[in-house]
Amino acid sequence: MDWLKKYYDRALLILTALLLIAVSVMLTLNAASFAELFSDRNSSKRPNNTISPAPLEPVGQAKDILAKPHNWGGHEGSLFVSRPYVLKDGKLFDPLESEEPLHPPVENKWLIKYDLDYTLMDVLSTDPDKDGFTVLEEWRANTDPTSKSSIPPYWTKLRLKQFIRIPFRVKFSGTPDGGETFTINSIDNPKQRTQFLKLGETISIAGVPYELTKYEPKSTVINEIDRDVSELTLTNKATGETIVLVYDKVIDSPTAFALFVNEMDGAELKVKKGDEFSLAQEPDRQYKLIDITEANALIEDPKSGEKHTVPSLNSAQP
Repeated sequence: MDWLKKYYDRALLILTALLLIAVSVMLTLNAASFAELFSDRNSSKRPNNTISPAPLEPVGQAKDILAKPHNWGGHEGSLFVSRPYVLKDGKLFDPLESEEPLHPPVENKWLIKYDLDYTLMDVLSTDPDKDGFTVLEEWRANTDPTSKSSIPPYWTKLRLKQFIRIPFRVKFSGTPDGGETFTINSIDNPKQRTQFLKLGETISIAGVPYELTKYEPKSTVINEIDRDVSELTLTNKATGETIVLVYDKVIDSPTAFALFVNEMDGAELKVKKGDEFSLAQEPDRQYKLIDITEANALIEDPKSGEKHTVPSLNSAQP
């Protein structure tokens, strides 16, 4: 200790020299390993430009997923937005769950099936696919109201505008001998000579031969007075069709016409009972007018034999 105190400066010098020697040794060792540390970055070596192949299995799996997207299944309305509800009688009304139709007679589920806006008051009179048929008409025909390729039959656009009656040209005026001879007068010309005919004889009416085939005396009481309503039957010798003449009464001729209006284009069509006709929308298809009343007309498809009722223009549709 006395030596350190006496030679303090020498001891410090020796310690410094030893520290410098240790640092020199450490630097020498690090320098020796420097080349090894950066050997992979040595520019004197030829670079390896080979690219390793990418794994293709994940790519194939992704292609399969894209080709077959996940099926979320059916749902009503949007996935994130609730289907519309209707406020009815102060309560929220769910058209899908309720059996009460919003637009009778069409079921709510049918409107929802074709994504029709059932909140519209006039939805049944709209024409979403612009094919000339309303939603109500498509529902009646069980066709798709959103597709022009699915339409009801064109005859469903027909309406009976008028039943045109033609008076029969003669009138049964009586029997002077109690059923042996019958008097027949023309209604076109009251001054024309009266014809006296018996059963089995023939009369020509507008060029058509009719045979007197049956007589049936009848009477009825009207306002406490006896009225003669006897009937004389005439038979068309060409067709076999019968006409019943009532005493002193003008009756309708079997020759009658139906005046139709086609609501598809507004065209009117006058058709004689028993005649065939076609519509402008399907000129190759024929229909036959079978019968007419004030309320409707009965038509038939001669090929299929199917009969269809054409309602009056003023009749209420169900």
